[in-house]
Amino acid sequence: MMISRRQALGAGAGMLLTSLAGKSLAEDYPNKPVRIIVANPPGSGLDADSRFWAAGLASLLGQSVFVDNRPGGATTIGTSLAAKAPADGYTLLLGIPSSLCYMSELYTKLPYQPSDFDAISQLTALRSVIVAHPSLPASTATDLVALAKAKPGTIPAGTVGVGTFQHLLGEWFGAITGTRYQFVPYNTTSPYAALLAGETQVMFDALAASMSNIRAGKLKALAVTGRTRHPLLPNVPTCEELGIANYDASTWFGLLAPAGTPKPVLDKLAGACATLARKPEVVQRYHDYGGEPVGSTPAEFSAYIRAERAKWIPVVKRSGIKLELG
Repeated sequence: MMISRRQALGAGAGMLLTSLAGKSLAEDYPNKPVRIIVANPPGSGLDADSRFWAAGLASLLGQSVFVDNRPGGATTIGTSLAAKAPADGYTLLLGIPSSLCYMSELYTKLPYQPSDFDAISQLTALRSVIVAHPSLPASTATDLVALAKAKPGTIPAGTVGVGTFQHLLGEWFGAITGTRYQFVPYNTTSPYAALLAGETQVMFDALAASMSNIRAGKLKALAVTGRTRHPLLPNVPTCEELGIANYDASTWFGLLAPAGTPKPVLDKLAGACATLARKPEVVQRYHDYGGEPVGSTPAEFSAYIRAERAKWIPVVKRSGIKLELG
């Protein structure tokens, strides 16, 4: 098909106008307050982190950025609210693995899908740890596996509910090692109170959640995830070096926008996130409890979410867990 000079010039002009419009949009954004929906209650660890990042983004963007807590429905209330918001960059979501990677497999009817969101930037990466009450006769995850094989399904492991990160983390460990545990669901942060009291004996969770108790000697770390030992716990082996391969289990959170948000807006937000992630005070904040800031691009975060879904969906399917929203 032949294209005339006039058509070619017209197409080129159209591309130039689109480019200029995108540049103008990015320069103008934001011109009003930006809302970050957090599907967790005020006072939670995720809430504190979200306010930290919101304050940092506000300082870089020159506009108010505020947190809107919308807990309930196993995080589906806030997440679905963000999915239905206008795709203009003024309503964002602080996304977590459950909402983006495996809720769609856990629940028979979910009011949103991961495809309802555009990735902006992964903000943090938090390694996982297997912790135990000091009375448990195990020093490493290898010892735990031996105990669990001797007494299958009897070692109590606390979680914050059926199908939660802690529960699925334990199911994943069990599937890899051929062991079973007695998962005990609690509410909010009470699994740690139960573990500290010896009511349960083990827990699978993010390292950040248990670091203070490990440091105080109230809990013992049996293994951490990741390819290298954690600098804050140099004497604790990794699962990989103990021969427990492919247990690349970690948690994270990141910033997302409703699908269809203009790319220049996504890029501007991601750039601000990357700038924050490199600040020494941000690096130190997460290093102190076992995490690290990331600040990825939209393309990198999108690819990361796809890779995480590929890891977590088989875990959910093996567990056989199916839930319904109340």
